[in-house]
Amino acid sequence: MNEDILKLKIERIKWETPDTASFYLSNTTGKPIHYKAGQFITLIFNHHNEEIRRSYSLSSSPDEDLLSITVKRITNGEISRFMLAKEHPGDILTALTPAGRFTITNFEPEKDILLFAGGSGITPIFSQLKYILNRPGKSRITLIYSNQDAKSILFKDELIELAAKYPDRFTIINLLSSEANRLNTDRVEKLTRQIVQHELGKAEFYLCGPFPYMRMIRFALVYMGINPNQIRRENFVLETVSVTSSIINFPPRNIRIKFKNEVHDLAVGENQSILQAALQNNVALPYSCRNGVCSTCTAKCASGKIEMVKNDVLTDADIAEGWILTCTGHPISDDVVISFGE
Repeated sequence: MNEDILKLKIERIKWETPDTASFYLSNTTGKPIHYKAGQFITLIFNHHNEEIRRSYSLSSSPDEDLLSITVKRITNGEISRFMLAKEHPGDILTALTPAGRFTITNFEPEKDILLFAGGSGITPIFSQLKYILNRPGKSRITLIYSNQDAKSILFKDELIELAAKYPDRFTIINLLSSEANRLNTDRVEKLTRQIVQHELGKAEFYLCGPFPYMRMIRFALVYMGINPNQIRRENFVLETVSVTSSIINFPPRNIRIKFKNEVHDLAVGENQSILQAALQNNVALPYSCRNGVCSTCTAKCASGKIEMVKNDVLTDADIAEGWILTCTGHPISDDVVISFGE
């Protein structure tokens, strides 16, 4: 394994709710870990001689001294149950360096930013909020936060403090199913039209929560005329995934990969993904879900053509810039050149 590996020490654990805890982590080397608000880390475990990877969004802000991830117990979730029951302060976790494209980079101009979070989907959004509000800007941020009941609201006190500290910039709307206050397509459109004060075409929308929740919101926004490029979503805590297959037949191709200042010319076998071919040839590209939903494996396609059989993370704008997912990407020409770290 020659990926960029971190060794992270658990400094402390804070229980947010009876089934959710935040793990505060330091780099054992003492060096700072650079990341963007909204990104995630991929933890690597060895269980019965099998490597298991799980991605967890960072709930910390880059302004904070320690990294933090917030883990919720998932029914039949092997790793989340292990983390909450077996890990303790002082233990060392193995992780990949932070990754992900669920980031807000242009928050200074005067515009509306709507953040939709469902349950523990608040985690990367909490990171974004702390980072953005700690900097000057004219954007108005509204959090529409859906939960089962008041007891399940994560970071409740911290969110209230942020809203009180920045009343002109940040507003929270809590929607609780226990009070028959659920989000649906009509409610999404109604809230959006009520909240957006500036030009609708310049508003930005960030979604994080269960897949059906995000699909419903995206459908409602697009139906009301929002450009899909104004919408970004994040799939969080991927406990159980399968490798995506396709009914399309992809013939063998030759590709070139530029990774860590080295050039690798590889043969991609019939119906192999780029990631599968690289790992088979001992080129340890970063990955986590292997199913087109987490973005750990993103790379730039400098030339040639790639077809992704599944993509739940890259927008049309990302794809236009050349970004691809190696885990579900197949070369469909022999002049493919892929690079990392750009």
